[in-house]
Amino acid sequence: MTMTNKENFLKLVSRQNSETEKDILLHQKNKSWLRESKRIAVKVLLALKEQNMTQKELAEKMGVSPQYINKLVKGKENLTLDTITKLQNILQIAILTSANKLREENGYKVQAFSYQADYQKECSKYSPSNLKVTVS
Repeated sequence: MTMTNKENFLKLVSRQNSETEKDILLHQKNKSWLRESKRIAVKVLLALKEQNMTQKELAEKMGVSPQYINKLVKGKENLTLDTITKLQNILQIAILTSANKLREENGYKVQAFSYQADYQKECSKYSPSNLKVTVS
């Protein structure tokens, strides 16, 4: 059933929360882990490509469904440490890395965590619109 222009307009200006508004609120609330999850997704996609491994093969090795891997590589999954460890072991990559640099901060030595410069350069080449996500 097709909606008329008037019906479309009324839907847009209604006081009810739209799915888009819900998505925006969810994104704002979970901004930190979503950003981190997307960085991990890029690392996983690059590792899969380098190792000529499919998402389905990764799912089998991890003991999860291909649909879960699809969510993971889209950066929409809040990963547990268990999942991150499995990914690191199977793909032989460092997901969360430490620069192991100490810096002085207010008289205290603090270990600074950051991603490697090479990884950041590599990530900048890929945008979500350029990545093709498929489950075999």
